[in-house]
Amino acid sequence: MRGGRNYWADSICFAVWSRIRAHLVIQPRHRCQMHLPELFSGVLRKGIAEIKKAKLPLYTFAFYHDHESQAVSICADSEANSRRVVCKINEYSAQHFIREIAAGDLEAASLWQANIGRSLSLGDFAVVNAARTNLPSKAIKSNFYLEMVRAVMAVQSRIAVLAPRGDRLVFACSGENAEVGYVWSLEKVLDPRTE
Repeated sequence: MRGGRNYWADSICFAVWSRIRAHLVIQPRHRCQMHLPELFSGVLRKGIAEIKKAKLPLYTFAFYHDHESQAVSICADSEANSRRVVCKINEYSAQHFIREIAAGDLEAASLWQANIGRSLSLGDFAVVNAARTNLPSKAIKSNFYLEMVRAVMAVQSRIAVLAPRGDRLVFACSGENAEVGYVWSLEKVLDPRTE
């Protein structure tokens, strides 16, 4: 002890506090105010890596904005999973469609039409919420969804290599009022019959 104080106890307290303080470092302002293209690029990079690691034969790729929790993530689906989900949705919808037709209500029946394509029910995708990232406060600006679409388009050739058939690959992105607001395909795809 030096001067009535325990030197070793003080040293241990200082060491413990130093470790705690290292984990409490406040993120620099520039990280909180990250530009959307940089943030989106990072999410896409991580999401693509997760899909590649899962060895998913990519059929639908979606960049999702979770409106309620203010986060973005990647969802991806295979053709086999999409077909399975569409069959389940159609079985459910058919029951309601038939009931509404029996009741003579065409307007209500029109809400229960069959899905004649692929599933865009992101929660039922084979990969859900890959690379989920919370958004900084005030990230939702007028160009938010345009930047999401542009970010996917900037890397769609890297995404396309994960698809067994580029001509069947579809991209999707959330919109201001919808889980899936924008859907598109590759601009130019080789005809699979000539490959």
